[in-house]
Amino acid sequence: MAALISILTLFIFLGLGFAAARLHSIRENPMTESLSAWVLYGLLFFMGFRIAVNTGSDRLLEIGVLSVVFAVSSVGGTVVILLLMYSAVERLFRRKILTSAVSAPDGLRTGDAEDTTGGGADDFSHFAALREPLKLLLIVVAGFTAGWFIHIPGFTGEAVSGWMLRFLLFSIGIDMVKSGVNLKAALAKPETIYLPLGVIIGSLLGSLIPAAIFEIEPGKSLAVASGFGWYSLSGVLITDMGDPILGSASFVSNILRETIALLSIPLISRSRFPHIGIGVAGATSMDVTLPLIEKSCGPDSVPVSITSGAILSLLVPVLVPLFFQI
Repeated sequence: MAALISILTLFIFLGLGFAAARLHSIRENPMTESLSAWVLYGLLFFMGFRIAVNTGSDRLLEIGVLSVVFAVSSVGGTVVILLLMYSAVERLFRRKILTSAVSAPDGLRTGDAEDTTGGGADDFSHFAALREPLKLLLIVVAGFTAGWFIHIPGFTGEAVSGWMLRFLLFSIGIDMVKSGVNLKAALAKPETIYLPLGVIIGSLLGSLIPAAIFEIEPGKSLAVASGFGWYSLSGVLITDMGDPILGSASFVSNILRETIALLSIPLISRSRFPHIGIGVAGATSMDVTLPLIEKSCGPDSVPVSITSGAILSLLVPVLVPLFFQI
């Protein structure tokens, strides 16, 4: 029930942004865009802050090592599976085009079309591509440093980051309307199904690596990976089921997955399969990483991103307890 309420709340603010744009109650303003950017930076800062606040010094090294291995393995598994899936879909699509081109009249064959996607001079600046991810990383590190050294009784930053997230979703709703995104057409794409499926398969397969390294029961390892980036729920569920160390590792590893997504999405968006970045984001593709996905992959990626994140979010409260009890 808590998961459904959380998802419903996020969709309400997204819908409010839609409504505001439809009613023309909010006009385009550079100051509004600047505010959205600063709110995103604030959200990243408090993400780092919350990592520091929720990770005590006792057994910190053990939790940290577990978290890093789980995060890297689940993201790595996701990338590998989605790369295979997108490559297979691309080959199938090309085969259909070539088949139709054989029967087409001369001059109308689609196979004769000029390839404009590659072979040209690469004017991509690696420094420029890394500048934004590095800036985001520094903001997260600054938040962690602040949370580690500054202790305010009763303050974890959760409420502040929650309202920042709602504001960002509100602004995304406005952007989607103003950019003319065809929501119905986007949701009809097969990608809305095989993208989250690839995330699930890749994350679960990847989690078997830390299970083997640290001799963790496979079911518990799968439970950690089933957070798909939703740190606040997965960590609490595992802790409540009797394993606070693994619960803390789940919390931090899923935050790290979110952080990896924020750092890698601008780079993946320039690759052959830009929507793999949505898969790396996992469940957060419908909320925290959505502003960056929209900025990097374009407004057309938003419906697919939201749908993938929603499907994964709905599965978290089901899969985490299921696997943990195996």
